[in-house]
Amino acid sequence: MRYSRWRGGAYHSGVSDAARCFDAARAICRRHAKSFYFASHFLPEQKRLHAYAVYAFCRLLDDAVDEAASHELRERQLQRFELLLADCYQGDLPESREGDSEESLALHAFAITVRRCGIPMKPFLELADGCRMDLTITRYPDWPALERYCYHVAGVVGLIMCYVFELRESQAHAKAIAMGNAMQLTNILRDVKEDRDRGRIYLPQDEMIRFGVSERDIHSGHATPGFKALVRFQVERARSLYADGSSGLSALASDGSRQTASVMATVYGGILGAIERLDCDVFKSRARLTTLQKIGRIPAAFRLARAEPGDPAPAVF
Repeated sequence: MRYSRWRGGAYHSGVSDAARCFDAARAICRRHAKSFYFASHFLPEQKRLHAYAVYAFCRLLDDAVDEAASHELRERQLQRFELLLADCYQGDLPESREGDSEESLALHAFAITVRRCGIPMKPFLELADGCRMDLTITRYPDWPALERYCYHVAGVVGLIMCYVFELRESQAHAKAIAMGNAMQLTNILRDVKEDRDRGRIYLPQDEMIRFGVSERDIHSGHATPGFKALVRFQVERARSLYADGSSGLSALASDGSRQTASVMATVYGGILGAIERLDCDVFKSRARLTTLQKIGRIPAAFRLARAEPGDPAPAVF
């Protein structure tokens, strides 16, 4: 049996206590995926626990890569991730036991989830490829190139969640990918300042030129009229993606899956409004929603969840 390590946590053969494993996944999700954790309470318990396991695993990957001090170490972490992924799919994880780390336990929850939900391995490998893109690519020439990146780091998560929500229709899968891409573009707009400080500018280069925005403007934190116009253009693109993605929500079960996805989309889409309230000056402060503002968006989310196939999308984004 191959022994693997994830951020220093050793594993031992078999799973002795699934409840402890899913509790660990829930704790990670609660700390690091606040918008999803907020929305997840509408899910039935089994789907909710599997969703926590998926989000926890994705978070462990992000943390392992982000905390590495060099490109070489990050690539090593990605290779380790791929080995762990193979362990999970082949049933080769050593057994959990008392005293295992939270990360170790969450990994076991993930292994249970991929088997029970029938999630293919390919989307997780594509997620790893998205992390590799961040190791070598710091600029994107146009929207198609950026859209490909959005797919690899977020659209695939929407695809993975289709299996957790027991959604098998390929057309609905495409809508889930559009929703994931919308959320990633929202992240990009919210985090221009933070990404700049990491040496990355995700805004499409050809559109920066079109709106008269230079890298010097971004490095200086100067929200010029052109920069604000560029951000507004991206906000509308994100809204279009949310609208496209939301047209697939009616394919979800009404057991809470549809409501959860609608709340998640509506809350995350609300960040776009927060950006606009900053007059698109995302250098000034981080666009976010308070807990009360998230709660205030639930009625709009439920309107979205009630939409039937062919209905125009409610104006909630």
